[in-house]
Amino acid sequence: MEIFQNLKQGYKLGNIVQRLLYWNVGISIVFILLKSFYKPGYLLLVANTSLNSNLEIFITKPWTLISYSFLHADFIHLLFNMLMLYFIGQLFQTFFNKFQLLAVYFFGGIFAGIIFLIGSLLFENNMEVVGASGAIMALLFAITAYRPNMNVRLMLIGNVKIWYIAAFFVFLDLIQIPLNNAGGHITHLGGALFGFIYIQLLTKGFDLGKFFVWLSDLFSKDKKKYTKFKNVYTNTNKKQTSYAKSNNQKDDNQKQIDAILDKISKSGYESLSKEEKEFLFKQR
Repeated sequence: MEIFQNLKQGYKLGNIVQRLLYWNVGISIVFILLKSFYKPGYLLLVANTSLNSNLEIFITKPWTLISYSFLHADFIHLLFNMLMLYFIGQLFQTFFNKFQLLAVYFFGGIFAGIIFLIGSLLFENNMEVVGASGAIMALLFAITAYRPNMNVRLMLIGNVKIWYIAAFFVFLDLIQIPLNNAGGHITHLGGALFGFIYIQLLTKGFDLGKFFVWLSDLFSKDKKKYTKFKNVYTNTNKKQTSYAKSNNQKDDNQKQIDAILDKISKSGYESLSKEEKEFLFKQR
């Protein structure tokens, strides 16, 4: 059918954020349809893919530490998370590459799940959690830790520093833990903590994104395509290589990157011209 061909082509040509959207939507739609039309199948799926706070259940189903973050309770839950993933994912790619995004998303989701398991010991047992919120919070807080004063343009509000947005989400989660869905809010906070930790590790030279570089090499015929790994957006004080004119002089590309990043910090990503966005995209 033409619609499936279009979806296949869209997935093939899409960037890493769009592919994550495909996976989340595809898996969650099955979950939501079963919930609406075939309850026995839905209950079986929930029992084997959602993350349960009961450690005796979790130990028998360790894969749920990954699977839970690709399921969503209903269409509204899915829609909100996918809008957040698209928006935050695009911002993340402004500064980092696809391997780093995958690292923050997947390891952030796993870390958030672990925090859920630990935190749920303080609350009732047998809580279940699904959703990509923890992984998305990891992406948001990684950007916030890296560029806390970057302006983001919000509809009806205008430019807001990204750390205000991050702080608002943390505030909402903290006040709602005693009220409802304690497990979900704990998971959000776990993801937020991972995003902050990731940036601290990255600034010290330890990048979890290299795991996905290695993983890509396993399935790639041209390993050279992935093995040379760098983050072109991070300024360092290391000695410049021989092609630089002097140790104190940045090359033209890096100067232009710095100027664009300054513009993003002051006026938001939307303020960039088409040429600036294209230049930034080519540096990945």
